[in-house]
Amino acid sequence: MESIKIDGDVFAHLQKHARPFVDTPNSTLRRLLGIDTVVSATGVKRSPAGADAELDELLAENLAAASSRSKAPKADLEVLVKNGFLRNGQKLYLVDYQGNRVQKLSVVISGGDVIYNSQRYSMSNLAQELLASVGFKSNSVRGPAHRVTDDGKSIKDIWQQYLDQNAKK
Repeated sequence: MESIKIDGDVFAHLQKHARPFVDTPNSTLRRLLGIDTVVSATGVKRSPAGADAELDELLAENLAAASSRSKAPKADLEVLVKNGFLRNGQKLYLVDYQGNRVQKLSVVISGGDVIYNSQRYSMSNLAQELLASVGFKSNSVRGPAHRVTDDGKSIKDIWQQYLDQNAKK
């Protein structure tokens, strides 16, 4: 295999014509130059049109699979309390993005919300606010992933356990 150096303008042109997550600079050049055969990793020669058809088919399969999946329901503290996974009045602790417990930032479960400084919050909004107060900035915070019980189990994991148990019924 040969190596070439290209300037920024040529590279930008290649990026503009590349198919994301599919093309390499070489495959983009082959397609743009109309070179008829592509040698696969197994050494088999095929036409770029055949490669495009295969990629289009793979993309269609993945899009169909993705559209058939639905999002899992959001974690519901009230459901977890009603089903005995948690209890009203139980303390939950904030953990940062590395899984470290943030000191002095615990909340108490009250129905489907959490109580912090005598105010009712959703887990995600409060987690975002408290993480920002200790230096973590994000526009979107998954509260259940940042709340753990005394024994270190995250609400996200407890919710998944609940979903798994109820999927079998």
